[in-house]
Amino acid sequence: MNLETQIEKLLEKPETFLDPSVNEYLLANKSSPDIVAYLKKEQRIILPIGSTEQHGPDGILGVDHITATGIAYALAKLSGILCAPPLNYGMAMHHLGFAGTMALRPTTYINVIGDLLHSLRIHGFKKVIVINGHGGNKGPFLNALAERENEFADMDFSFINWWVMPGLEKNIIQKYFGDKEGYHATPTEISVTMALVPGAMTMPDSYSCPQQEVKGDNCGWVMPGKFREYYPDGVMRADYSGSTAEIGKEALGYALKEIMELV
Repeated sequence: MNLETQIEKLLEKPETFLDPSVNEYLLANKSSPDIVAYLKKEQRIILPIGSTEQHGPDGILGVDHITATGIAYALAKLSGILCAPPLNYGMAMHHLGFAGTMALRPTTYINVIGDLLHSLRIHGFKKVIVINGHGGNKGPFLNALAERENEFADMDFSFINWWVMPGLEKNIIQKYFGDKEGYHATPTEISVTMALVPGAMTMPDSYSCPQQEVKGDNCGWVMPGKFREYYPDGVMRADYSGSTAEIGKEALGYALKEIMELV
């Protein structure tokens, strides 16, 4: 069965992507002896990382970790590479002005990532394929590697922001959303979440983002109070009202195909 056929078959039920009971390629579903046997033939592992943070007045808090985990779990099925449990909390301090957000400070995040990678390394994993769902994670993740450069020098890392794949940009973002895509609570990430968790969100008929114009060199947005001043309802220059589960399913197809070609 070729890759496109495999992906098409998986996409018949994207709502099952997050179900750990139907995925034999999850680290959490293996015993310790299973991992020893796996490492004799394969030293790669997938690590989904996301965040638990506000996504505007209509978006659910789990968008970033739901999308990363769904894609990572599907990738594991397609590739046969084991997938580690997701890290559902990220560096999202700027969103703390909105109820429900749970964030890790940069120093905490760096230490958590360092400890997780240390655990994988001592067992014999050599390459970590990171599927990221939150833009704020990349900086501290790279800092975690830099902090312990000698320890991780014999490992390899792929850091994949799933929403910036070229095919996804051309075939989903430009086709359906254009300038409405924005930067946070985007219609693409909302659509993918709708496909993975049916019924979780209902979109408004229309939406107008109330944000202020923020100069690129103004870094005050990292403070929760200032972020909320700039982005009153938490959305950053996006119009998610056109989000649909059907578009999300299509987006998953493009993302999975491109990521599979990378790994």
